[in-house]
Amino acid sequence: MQWSSLPEDLVEDILSRVSATPLVRLRETSKQWNAILKSGSFAMMHAAHAPKEESLMITLIDHRVCLVKINLHDPSVKVAPHALYLKDPLSDSSKEVDIRKVFHCDGLLLCSTKDKRLVVWNPCSGETKWVKPRDTYKKSDYYALGYDNKSSSKQYKILRMDRTDLPLNNVYEVYDFTTNLWRVLGVATDWFLAKYRGGISVKGNTYWVATQAVEKPNHDFILSFDFSTEMFQSLSLPYPFRYGISALSVVREEQLCLLGAHPDIYFWNGGIPLSCLQVWVITSTGSWNKSQTVYNTRRYPSSKGMSFLADEQNKVVVFLNTNNTLHVMRQNKHILEKHLGGNSSLLLNYVPSLAQIQHATLPGGRKRKAPST
Repeated sequence: MQWSSLPEDLVEDILSRVSATPLVRLRETSKQWNAILKSGSFAMMHAAHAPKEESLMITLIDHRVCLVKINLHDPSVKVAPHALYLKDPLSDSSKEVDIRKVFHCDGLLLCSTKDKRLVVWNPCSGETKWVKPRDTYKKSDYYALGYDNKSSSKQYKILRMDRTDLPLNNVYEVYDFTTNLWRVLGVATDWFLAKYRGGISVKGNTYWVATQAVEKPNHDFILSFDFSTEMFQSLSLPYPFRYGISALSVVREEQLCLLGAHPDIYFWNGGIPLSCLQVWVITSTGSWNKSQTVYNTRRYPSSKGMSFLADEQNKVVVFLNTNNTLHVMRQNKHILEKHLGGNSSLLLNYVPSLAQIQHATLPGGRKRKAPST
């Protein structure tokens, strides 16, 4: 029996159980399959039924998104500089976009460019959406991508925070994909985000390590933004938290993870100085559980603005500091150090998906034309 003779609902059910990466390769082989894979209903079915896609590690080198592969057995690191390609629509040639910052959510990358543009990009499907500002974008802006997880289908939104007037009076606004419009939500006056601290997406919401500006000046806490209610909330850091450097990550795409480090504090064990990295994972009740404690006789070259990934199963911590040097620790041993080049400290887990970028619609079902870039 040939595929063309099968009922379409059966074809959809079969394809929805195949991981995203091989499915994309099938789009060019059949008009029927291409139409199925581009439909919004199939994207929802695929998200529910497909096997868990292997996460990929990405970084920024010379304004390009690069894949990073770590072999724990050698150990070794390989960088694939051209695995993910984003063409510049303003260029007549095949020139790539110069990317300055990247935020990951649900298989989509929110990228701010060197020339102050903003694009949502699905590297797996190649789909993009360029987002025009309400006024102008600034290099000091913070951006986050999330979704309303209380609706029947994911409604993606972008949060933008204008950090021009630090530490107070930071305007924040939300971009709605269903209208192609920005809405100003308010002004933050009692907290601020340091320029070196990026956000992390967990189940559609975004989290940062923020700093209080009024009640307890210079006191750090966890700040979150709920894209369903469009409101900020606060969480406490683990107590006591004596680390001068903190960073956030996500475990298995569903749990917030916190790293604490201090470059100048040693713990003494039998007269031997030990430096320490501590990793916590937040529980469903909002409390913190210690996940890993990594001691080492060498001084960890951690720095403000570093990013990290934690593998609980293999007891591995990977972090990238601000001089773009990758460090890998496993079971209290520093097993690898490699300079990746460039000057970015971005290190993210990216999970390929068929998530579709929504477009505003007009009466009659026609797509509203997005503003030009």
